[in-house]
Amino acid sequence: MGYNCPQALVPREVVCGEESQPFAQRTDLGWNIVSYGDPGEHYGDVFGVSHHIIVRPVIPQLMAPDQLKGEVNFVFRTQIKETIATDDVIKMLESDFNERVEEDSFSQDDALFLTKLKSGIKHKSDGHLEMPLPFKGERPNLPNNKPCADQRLMCLKKRLKRDRGYFSDWGDSEKVPEQQVNNYPAWYIPHHGVYHPQKPGKICIVFDCSAKFQNVSLNDYLLTGQELTNTLVGVLCRFRKGPIAIMCDLERMFHQFHVRPEDQDYLRFLWWENGDLDSPPTSFRMKVNLFGAASSPGCANFGLQHLASMGKEKFNQDTIKFIQRNFYVDDGLASVSSEKEAIRLIGEARALCGTGNLRLRKFISNSKKVLRTIPEEECAQSVRSGPWRASNGKSSWSPMVCVF
Repeated sequence: MGYNCPQALVPREVVCGEESQPFAQRTDLGWNIVSYGDPGEHYGDVFGVSHHIIVRPVIPQLMAPDQLKGEVNFVFRTQIKETIATDDVIKMLESDFNERVEEDSFSQDDALFLTKLKSGIKHKSDGHLEMPLPFKGERPNLPNNKPCADQRLMCLKKRLKRDRGYFSDWGDSEKVPEQQVNNYPAWYIPHHGVYHPQKPGKICIVFDCSAKFQNVSLNDYLLTGQELTNTLVGVLCRFRKGPIAIMCDLERMFHQFHVRPEDQDYLRFLWWENGDLDSPPTSFRMKVNLFGAASSPGCANFGLQHLASMGKEKFNQDTIKFIQRNFYVDDGLASVSSEKEAIRLIGEARALCGTGNLRLRKFISNSKKVLRTIPEEECAQSVRSGPWRASNGKSSWSPMVCVF
C-alpha cells in the first residue's frame, strides 16, 4: 500500500534491532515492522506459515454451509498459536475506517446467508416473495419462553387500558391453530407500539427479537447477511445528476416479504383475540419479516434485488438500476434528463414492484407534467389534490424542489 505515492514511504525515523533482527521505521502512514524469514526453514511444515491475514477473501461461488469456516488460525512452525473469529479480525483491522464505500465485501457468514436465501426463496401464487429465516446453523431448538412473553404482555396491558388507540392491525399474522399451540420448537416475541413524532395517530409495532430467555434470544441465531443497503451518500449523489427529480416510498417494506410456514412458529406472539383485554391472551404468529429481527433488513434488501433481477428480461435496464441502486432502505430517489424519461421510469418501476406485490407510493416530483401521470392516491400527501391537477392546465402552483 502506498507504492503509487513514494512520498508516503519516506522513512522519518528508524529503530534498529540486533543483527538479523527486525527493525521498525516510521513513515507518514505510521510505524511498520520490516523483517525477513527464510522460506527454507518451513519446508515440510504440515500447516504452513501465515504472513498476512486476508480479511475480504474472494469466494467465486457459494459453498455449502458445512464448507464454510468461521475462524482464522495464526500459525507458527507446526503449532497453532491462537484462534480468533473472522469477524473479530475484520473489526480489529478496520476499526479506523467507519464509513462504508459502495463495494462488495463478502464474509463467510454472508455466503451462508445468500446460500440459504437463494436456495429457499419462492415466488408465491399471490405474488409475494417467501424466504426462510436465515439461521446461523440448523433450525434452533429454543427453550419455551411463553411465560416470559406472557409477563411482558401483562405490562403492556396496563398501557392498553389507558390508550385504546394503541390497538393496531395485525393483518400479517394468524392465530395458531389449537392443535399446533404445543408444537415446538417455537419462540414467543415480546412486542410494543411506537408512535412516530411526525405522524400522530400512526403506530408502528416493534418486536423485541433481542429479548433474552435463559440467556438466548432469537436474534442470537439469525444471520444479518451482507450489507446490501445502498449508501446514503451514493443515493444522494445519483439523485442530483438530472434536472427532473422523483421521490417515492416502498410501502411496509419488511412486511411485503413473507417467511416460509415452517419457520413462522419462531415468530409467535401473544395477543387478545378481537381486542378483548378481559379474555385470556391467545397465541398468534407473524407470517412476514419483522421490525426488530436482525435478519429482516438483509432479507428485505435481498428480496428487492431478487425481484429486480427477475425483471431483467421484461423491463428497461434503467428501471432495473433504479430498483437496485437508487433505494435507501424503502425510500427511492432518482433524477433523469427529461419528463418523458421520468414518466416511463415511474410506470415501469410500479409495474416491476407489482410483480412482487410491492407498492410504490408517496410520489413527488419537481415536474407538474410527471405528477399528472401518477394516480392521486399514489402521490405524497403534500401534493395530493393540488392545483396542478386542474383540467385546464392553468395553475399558479410552483413545483417543489428537493435540496439535500
